[in-house]
Amino acid sequence: MYDNLFSERGLSLDRLRVLVEVHDAGGIAKAAPGDPIRQSQYSRQLRELSEFFGTEVARRQGRQLKLTTQGIQLAEMVRTQLHCLQDFRAVCRSESVDYTIAAGDSLIHWLVIPRLGAVLKKHSSVRFATANLRTNEIVQQLKDGRVDFGVIRKDALVKPLKSAPLGVLSFAAVVPKALLSGRENPALRDVLGLLPFAAHTSDGQFTQKLRDVAKDLKTELRPALICQSFPQALAAVRSGGFGSVLPALALKDLESGSYHELPVGPLGSLNRNLVLAWNSRLPRIRSSAKKVIECLQAELRF
Repeated sequence: MYDNLFSERGLSLDRLRVLVEVHDAGGIAKAAPGDPIRQSQYSRQLRELSEFFGTEVARRQGRQLKLTTQGIQLAEMVRTQLHCLQDFRAVCRSESVDYTIAAGDSLIHWLVIPRLGAVLKKHSSVRFATANLRTNEIVQQLKDGRVDFGVIRKDALVKPLKSAPLGVLSFAAVVPKALLSGRENPALRDVLGLLPFAAHTSDGQFTQKLRDVAKDLKTELRPALICQSFPQALAAVRSGGFGSVLPALALKDLESGSYHELPVGPLGSLNRNLVLAWNSRLPRIRSSAKKVIECLQAELRF
């Protein structure tokens, strides 16, 4: 039935694994950084796959060797099959089945990790790895199978992704009481435009919306500290030297009575509907995925 696949040399699990590694890394040089011998081996193995399939799976672009459209297509097919084989082996050996869940740093910190313990109590045969990625990266890696689950904005969903609602992520403006100098009720306009402010800037959509809020309040957002994540902005608030706008989920990490929280007001425009997302084919190719999906959507809901 499969005589054509085995009548010629060149096809092997090791070569297919290399193909997936090169795809995930973005090229041979990144898959084997600083290792010219390994890079040469990878190049040879990809060439052998090209000869076997009768089409180029990789092509040189400048000084780099990258996968072709056919190579990317093959890598995505192979990844699915390797997942199946790995899961089958784990089940046969009574080992844990691995899943990767991707989200932004703040959601991993305040939503995902604190609740995964409850998932593992119900499914002790499962292990998780987290991936800190931007929304567009999560969507792409869900589509090609590099990650299994993602926590993303509802408006970022595309086919063939499926989803389950988790809740509305809201934001709060907070100021350390040590920074108020006797002002008990600062206005949001003052927090954004006058007081030392720690801004989270790695999320372009959030930053732009916050600038729009400041503009509507007739002020300009000029942060005294630019942070790469909300946990960094939280650390700035805890230092007593900066105000910030943080996810409401983060406020539990602030010492009670150490800060002043402003009314939501215009910050309601920053709210995000979050969903748990996965590829529609995931339950078909991974036998335990359906139960994991049900458990995750129950435990991550807020």
